Amino acid sequence: MHIDDLDTPCLLLDLDKVQANIATMMAMIAGTGVSLRPHFKTPKCPQVARLQLDAGAIGITVAKLGEAEVLADAGLGPILMANQVVGAQKVDRLMSLLARGVDVTSAVETEFNIRQLADGARRSGQKPAAVIEVDAGLRRCGSATPGETVRLARMLIENGIDYRGIMGYEGHMYGQPDPVAREQLIRDSLAIVNTHVEALAEAGLAPGIVSTSGTASVPIAARTLGVTELQAGTYVFHDSHNEEFIPNTFQQAITLLTTVISVKERYAVADTGAKSLTNEFGPPMSVDGRIKVARLSEEHATLTGEGVASLKPGDRIEVIPSHGDTTLNMHDVYYVRRGGELLDTWPILAARKFR
Repeated sequence: MHIDDLDTPCLLLDLDKVQANIATMMAMIAGTGVSLRPHFKTPKCPQVARLQLDAGAIGITVAKLGEAEVLADAGLGPILMANQVVGAQKVDRLMSLLARGVDVTSAVETEFNIRQLADGARRSGQKPAAVIEVDAGLRRCGSATPGETVRLARMLIENGIDYRGIMGYEGHMYGQPDPVAREQLIRDSLAIVNTHVEALAEAGLAPGIVSTSGTASVPIAARTLGVTELQAGTYVFHDSHNEEFIPNTFQQAITLLTTVISVKERYAVADTGAKSLTNEFGPPMSVDGRIKVARLSEEHATLTGEGVASLKPGDRIEVIPSHGDTTLNMHDVYYVRRGGELLDTWPILAARKFR
């Protein structure tokens, strides 16, 4: 079967590019002593996670219990849940995963999280494991001071929870367009994480895990003393937004195939829209860069650019999402390709697993 036989809009996944991206990332961290635990928020597909693990990843990172449950059902892990588990309903779901023998480490940031985990452990008879999230400057979640982190580590141990280390995310780097300033921001953020590492070590609570890093900070984080593992995820598919921050390194592995349904004098319209393509990081572009998705309605995309002049109704174009993670989250399947040949379909089992 050929990709020309597919109905549109649909997501194409280039298997050769995915495998190349995985190999590139593993080469980037080779010899550093730092491990990779890639974030599942990008692929949301067990087949892709399995490729990453087979290439040397030590586990998978998730943001939601629903993602962890998908991985558990596929027999994949160990799992780091880089998020707090809040509320008895969610805590009990976590304990159910532990009861199945799944190795899940969750994040805590306050006494409240620890008390909830301890209560869940008493209800279930399970022994949860945790890392302490520290605020590396993102101003989102996380312990604010090294002293607070030491106190939380002691509290984990006192409550019978397996204290495994800390994590911090320098995601605010993506808000800094200047590469020199961005590099300094990354270094400053990792230095903050290391103040927590040092305080824990001085207290006799040296962390086994020090987990950090998005894709763009890997070249620095992998060579930062104290960091043990990286949570980078976007690299596996890449997208046009990621290319701005780590250029000429990874390949665009997913595209959205769409059909032109109308052609006007200065623009054209395609059969994708805000229900199948996102544009929060800028306008998606055609693979050759000659066509821009200038506007998204619910089920229509307005196309502009020099390439529009040659379009006619029925033509198909491939669009590179500006942000792959949110685009793929609206789809149910990847059409796996090699060139124009359709190799397989892979279900996006963790799509819309926002609980």
